Formats: sequence, structure tokens, C-alpha cells
Amino acid sequence: MENPSLSMTPEELFQTLKARHPYLLRMLLWQNGQALLDASNPDASLDRETNLLKLFVRGIIRVMPFMRSPLSDFHGELKNVRSVTKTIISLLSGMVFGDAIVHHLDDPLRSYFPEISAEDPKAGIRLSHLLSNTSGLPTIDDLKAMRKLLGTPNWLETILQYPLENEPGAHYHYSSANFHLTACLLERVLGSSLLQFANDNLFGALGIREVFWTCDPQGVPFGGSDLYMKAEDMLTIGKLCLQGGIWNGRRIIPEAWLPLATQGKVPVEGKDLYGYGWWVDHDIEQNHLHSASACGVGGQRIIVIPEKKAVAVTTSLTSLNAHSDVIDDAILSYFSKTTSV
Repeated sequence: MENPSLSMTPEELFQTLKARHPYLLRMLLWQNGQALLDASNPDASLDRETNLLKLFVRGIIRVMPFMRSPLSDFHGELKNVRSVTKTIISLLSGMVFGDAIVHHLDDPLRSYFPEISAEDPKAGIRLSHLLSNTSGLPTIDDLKAMRKLLGTPNWLETILQYPLENEPGAHYHYSSANFHLTACLLERVLGSSLLQFANDNLFGALGIREVFWTCDPQGVPFGGSDLYMKAEDMLTIGKLCLQGGIWNGRRIIPEAWLPLATQGKVPVEGKDLYGYGWWVDHDIEQNHLHSASACGVGGQRIIVIPEKKAVAVTTSLTSLNAHSDVIDDAILSYFSKTTSV
């Protein structure tokens, strides 16, 4: 995609993205302590293939209401932010462990899940592997695998039965299984509900009153997806991270965690690195900007650009055919041409 011109306004950026990404619902831009844009697209629409599939799944759920659908986009007015959820799990990891998070990254999984035998290759998985998608666990992020997991009575037990595809730490392999294991691990560390902890210490502390988070049958929030939020509350999360984890003078995220989590740990095909639950430095060779992005399939984004004191948020209808990297390309290119104060 061509770079937006130097004279492009925020509204022109929005109109350009609407044309290139017809699923776009809303865009919020924030820079230097003020809102640059809050724009909505009432004409957002899904492609025919995704729309037909959603209608088919809806029909099944009407007949069998106990079925779960990984295609659900809304809970009331709240938007499914998809894998932005993984970044929230990263933030919660820092909060649960506190300043000691740095020392716990190399903890073996068996420290928290003694049901894993010492002979199981998964015994070599560490917390850092889960958070960086390098555990070797298989992906569960296609519709068939996701529906199969969601239909089991114990998601943790199911994930722990998956055979590894790679040795822990050897390769990047994107999988929501990593982040649901992390959510289960955090709940074991707490000895109480991770969802309640998140509501009290993250969402509540930021004044976010309306969220919905799909939980597994044991009540653990799904670590890989299915957190539902308002776009303005996604912006609040972005501003918290832009401010180094401090909100209204109170430290919410441990001081050392965000700089560490938003360092690129492993290269990903294309234009990105991956940190601990964050996509890092999208197309930095082109735009020369350090960025940290929470990315959800189809075009859900919280993009933090510290050098420009900026945060961008987008929500989109979740299309199976969306090439949503056009959002990252356009937003990073736009801010590479702005002047921060």
C-alpha cells in the first residue's frame, strides 16, 4: 500500500482505510494528550463467505444453544477484540507477579502444573515461551481447532494433551493455547479468580466498567481471545501503556514489565517482531518508529507509538478474508510523518 501523503488529515486517513478495509467499524487516534479523531463507519460490511458462515453457525446455535461460536463479534454493544486479549494477558502477567515477573519468566510449566510429568516434553516449556509463542504447542486458531477446544469440558486438560510440534524455545508458532495456559497459570498463582483480579485491579482501576470475557468451563477467562470491550476503553488501555503503566498517578503495571514485554523477542514472517503478548516494531525499516501493538484478527488494534506520544485504536467486523495489516501500514506511515511535541 502507498504511504499516506504528508498533508493527510486524520479524517482522510480514516476514509483511506475505509476504502481499503471495508470491515472497519471505528478508529480513534490520540496524540500529545488530546483526541485527533473518533470516527465510525456505519457502512462496514462483511464479505459474502464470512456472512454466510456466520448465518450457518447462528442456525446451529439456535438448535443447540449450548454450542459456542468462535465467530461471535459482539456481546451487546461490546466488541470482541479477539487476540488483543493476548496483550491483556501479558499486562495481567506483570500485575500478578509484580516486580518479580522478570525472575519468573524462566519458571518451568511444571512449577504450576505438577500434572505434567517430568518425561513429558512440555515439562521444558517456560512462562517466557508461552508469552512469546515459542512453546512448541500447535496452533488452535483455525475454526475447526478452536471449535473443538471450546466444546471440551476442560480446556486446560485438553491443551496439556496436545503433542508439541517443536522443542520449547526453538521456533515462533502462533497459538492461543499459549495464552490460555498463561491465564490458567496466573489463576493458580493467585489462588483465586483471574477474572475478578482483572476487574478489580486493571479494568476497575482504569474506570472501565463494562467488559465481558468468555470463560472456560472452570471459570478461567479465555487467554487467547473473546474479551469484549468498547473502543474507548481499548484507548484507555493504550494510554495506560503509553504512560508506562501509570494511571492518575498510580502505578498499575510494574515498572520493568512494559519495556521488557514490548522488546522484540522473535521475528515473525513479514514486517514484525513478537515480544511478550505484543507485536513490536511493525515495518520499522520503512517508518523508523518503535511501536507496540495489540492485534486481533480482522482489524482489532491498540497501537502504541511512544516517540510520537500517540495511540491508535481500530475495531472491525471479523472477516475471514481480511488483510488487516493495511491498518498497521497506514497508521504507522501516518504517524511517521507527524511531529510530536
